[in-house]
Amino acid sequence: MARGGVFCVEGQWHRDLNERGSVLPTLELLERLGRIRFICKDAATPDELFYFLNRWLLRRYADYRVGFFAMHGEPSKLCLTDWHSVDLDDVAAQMSGRCEGKLLYFGSCSVLRASDARLQDFLAETGAALICGFSREVDWVESAAFETVLLDVLANGQRLNAAEMRMGSAHWAPLASYLGFRIVYANGRTWRPSVRSKVPAQSTARHDG
Repeated sequence: MARGGVFCVEGQWHRDLNERGSVLPTLELLERLGRIRFICKDAATPDELFYFLNRWLLRRYADYRVGFFAMHGEPSKLCLTDWHSVDLDDVAAQMSGRCEGKLLYFGSCSVLRASDARLQDFLAETGAALICGFSREVDWVESAAFETVLLDVLANGQRLNAAEMRMGSAHWAPLASYLGFRIVYANGRTWRPSVRSKVPAQSTARHDG
């Protein structure tokens, strides 16, 4: 079976240039295990983000159907750096009508805390099949473990609800619930794991929000 394709655009996580936090090791692990092929690009400004999204949506990259947005986040907003952020509506406008069949994963704190109506508008504008991500602040190591499985399922699942079935399993549902993971489908359906988990009073945010 051909390995699924993942296109990742990564924001600049840290103020200190010496820090090396990145999702690249997760992507490289999956590639070395023969699970995915990937393209990963860094973006520090909205113009850079839009440039790489436009390149990804060219026909030559059609088999990279998973879009992975790895950056800081707030409800309905992607934060590329301390100075630059971009609203989901602007991302949708940039990709308008060009994401048919795409599966979009926002590996960012709280982005999926947006209203169902706003996320449905995003899907209607872009034509993507689904968007998924976190509705809470998340810990880096915990979310990295989670998305190692999630990216494999998104890239290689044979059914649209493959991620729902895997991340809703007895093994992964508690972590999915703890992270506030949710999926919104273009047909109007939304999914959250049925397991309810309390969030500790203090936790280390993966992306500092």
